[in-house]
Amino acid sequence: MTMPDIQPLLGDACAKVPGVAPAAVPVKDYPTLRMTSPSQVLPLVSFLKERGFTYLEIVTATDWLGPVSPDGYPRSGRNPHPFLAEEPAAVPAARNPAAPYKPVFDMLWCLADIPQKTRVFLRLEVPREQPSVPSLAGLFKAADWQERETFDLLGITFEGHPCLKKILTPDFLKGHPLRKDYAHVKDQYDE
Repeated sequence: MTMPDIQPLLGDACAKVPGVAPAAVPVKDYPTLRMTSPSQVLPLVSFLKERGFTYLEIVTATDWLGPVSPDGYPRSGRNPHPFLAEEPAAVPAARNPAAPYKPVFDMLWCLADIPQKTRVFLRLEVPREQPSVPSLAGLFKAADWQERETFDLLGITFEGHPCLKKILTPDFLKGHPLRKDYAHVKDQYDE
């Protein structure tokens, strides 16, 4: 299946799941579909899996709140750079005027049809307050750890996940370190 051959399948997917449409901004040059509601995730992914997209390659998200807060970086008070006279001061990140800042997470899934060497990306904007999407762990075993990682680092809940708990950060860490507004809370490992 070449890139032009996938267009009828994407049209069928859009017709099968109302509200799904080709994304205005695709992921690189890959076919990308944009969903408007979390209720569309399972029907769309099930439809694509039945049509040969049997490999879940990526589950991730992007925080579009704005520049990263310097409060998310622990400051020890000691100089970590042996060739600098003093520890550099925290500098707030500058706003990029071209970036589409908004208070949402942009969920991203990549499904692949390995025999046909084809990928499809799925996008869904999720509000930052109480972010939640359905889990794909019932459809793909590969979703398990990827959803746990996204939960741990960004705080997005995956409804129906069999074991949604932290996977990368220690239990004592408060908050979700990949959120743009993350502020580090001193712990026993800080000086």
